Amino acid sequence: MLKLCSELSQLLEEDPIGTAPLWEKCIIIELPPPWSVKIEESKHFDASITNCINKLNQAGHSIRLQCILPDEYYSKPGMRRVILFTKDPKFLLATHRLEYLIPEKSLTDLCISILENSEQAKIYAKFKQDHQSMRDILICTHGNRDRCCGSIAVPLYNQLRSKYSQSNNLMHSIRIWRTSHTGGHRFAPTVIDLPQGRYWAYVNELTLDSIIAKSEPIKTLIRNYRGCALLSSEQEQNAEKELLFDLGWNWIDMKKQISTIESLSKNDSHIVSAFYLEPQLNSKHGFEFKIQYTKSVPTMNCMKDGNKGLNKKYRVIKTLKSS
Repeated sequence: MLKLCSELSQLLEEDPIGTAPLWEKCIIIELPPPWSVKIEESKHFDASITNCINKLNQAGHSIRLQCILPDEYYSKPGMRRVILFTKDPKFLLATHRLEYLIPEKSLTDLCISILENSEQAKIYAKFKQDHQSMRDILICTHGNRDRCCGSIAVPLYNQLRSKYSQSNNLMHSIRIWRTSHTGGHRFAPTVIDLPQGRYWAYVNELTLDSIIAKSEPIKTLIRNYRGCALLSSEQEQNAEKELLFDLGWNWIDMKKQISTIESLSKNDSHIVSAFYLEPQLNSKHGFEFKIQYTKSVPTMNCMKDGNKGLNKKYRVIKTLKSS
């Protein structure tokens, strides 16, 4: 009997680390339905925005597009929300947020202006929103793209949206959105936690409560972590996972840097350097990780026979304290 790809992935005990998309900027655009399989081909999406993103990516940038469905609490008639998250160039800490609630007629011009960092964006200053302390949780419910995201994730979204809308305190600090394809639908339900840029897999109500409130030891989520989008490679995501689950929730708020100092294509091994600042002790800690390729895991088609492709897996085989 054919199974959903998310069921197969969990049966295979596939570790999702290293599968989070990598980006320097992520633009979130509120987009009413209907949604197409490819979100940029949807009825209400302007191709000019797609062309701008493609042009910038071809020039060496790394820009990710996510769309969110309008929400009865967060949205306003005739207006669209646009949020641009930009990676901090110095520290792997979080992202810088630029948020607007813009008239629909000005949406395309605003998106292109902020993506190109154009002076034109200044004319939209009055539409800026001050949500620097806001946390946005994006749950992929893009059912047209993949059956798992529609059948499994939509009920989860409904539960969580209802739960977090009933608390006045949480309503002003956390927003729960339905989002477009996040990559890796075999890990459904999948979640993006912004502004951290962290991706999570196989999420349910209990795991998401733990992610949001840090209510359980982080090691209980070791099979759910896909990685941080703000890194430069899947190997760096593997190294960052080691520190996250070793140091616990405190790691998220520490100033830190992670970079690859050597890569050997012959045996697919990599040396990754990391350091972090511990504010309570005013001390700096440095480590090096050797990330070694071990195997490739087949990724299954959803409700179809055969494999979709292969997903490389790595292990941290040695950890050295930097001098």
